[in-house]
Amino acid sequence: MTLSIGRTSRLAALLTAVAIALAPGPAFAEPTAAEKETARAMMKDGRIKRDSGDHKGALEAFQAADTIMKVPTTGLEVGRSQVDLGLLVEARDTFLRVSRIPEQPGEPAPFKDARKEASDLAAKLEDRIPTLKMVVSGVDSGTSVAVTIDGNPVGPAMIALPQKLNPGTHRIVAIARGVKRSVDVELKEGELKEVAIDLTASGDDTPEPTPTGPSGPSAPGKPEAPAESGTSPLVYAGFAVAGVGVVVGSVTGILAMSKTNAAKDQCDGTRCPPATHDDLSSARTMATVSTISFVTALVGAGVGVYGLLGRGASAEPPKTSLGPLRQVEPVIGLGSIGLVGSF
Repeated sequence: MTLSIGRTSRLAALLTAVAIALAPGPAFAEPTAAEKETARAMMKDGRIKRDSGDHKGALEAFQAADTIMKVPTTGLEVGRSQVDLGLLVEARDTFLRVSRIPEQPGEPAPFKDARKEASDLAAKLEDRIPTLKMVVSGVDSGTSVAVTIDGNPVGPAMIALPQKLNPGTHRIVAIARGVKRSVDVELKEGELKEVAIDLTASGDDTPEPTPTGPSGPSAPGKPEAPAESGTSPLVYAGFAVAGVGVVVGSVTGILAMSKTNAAKDQCDGTRCPPATHDDLSSARTMATVSTISFVTALVGAGVGVYGLLGRGASAEPPKTSLGPLRQVEPVIGLGSIGLVGSF
């Protein structure tokens, strides 16, 4: 039988998908005896704290035990404590997770009971969780609207959908076209509440940033923030060149003196043998480079000082005959050192 390349690749992909689907899930490492004992202690501590009314402490203890064991009994206690704290949304999610833990061969009866109880509690909680529906008006279709609930962003596609929230007070903040509205809403168990948010602009509104991201335009009428003065690039570039100039000048100066002294040891008065000519030539070159480096260091230091004192509070780049100096960078090359600027 002959298969085309296309059919062969499709068959291979299908077999791979089937193999992945049939592969067993990742196995969790069996807790050690010490970890199991720690989990037992946490469960005991959680029950004591729950009986004394410390529901937050009880939740932390049960969560610690569940992190170790990941079994139905520990997860069930986590969900119960979340209910005690009014965290109905989180509790239902926990109960559903516990009810879906796969049954293991030979597992103890309490695991089966906890799994069933978690399923029952999840079903009962569904009707207790409040629902909030936001109705936004005062904006045209396609206008960008940013909404947060208790500081958590609500996706654009989710704004018009019913929001499942825990009972209690929630703050809604909506911003569009520089108009901001804040609304506090109280939700009771099982309640469906509709909240109207009018984003129609009025003369009393303080402009807010348009929700278009960091690079988006500012809201209409919002004054531009003054540019920060910062530190002039001349300061960094000038002192960098000064530092390099001093280092290069010092090194080449020392080398020039060393080669000169070595040549003089072989000279007789003002006459030097041919063998010393290369050293003397190198010494003169090094001396020239040293001098140029020190002069450049002085210029760099002057530029740095000008950058510190010359800009003042203005963020305007220094002006030259070629226009404002936008960028300055030190340049170091073979036998040369200096500044390069862009205008």
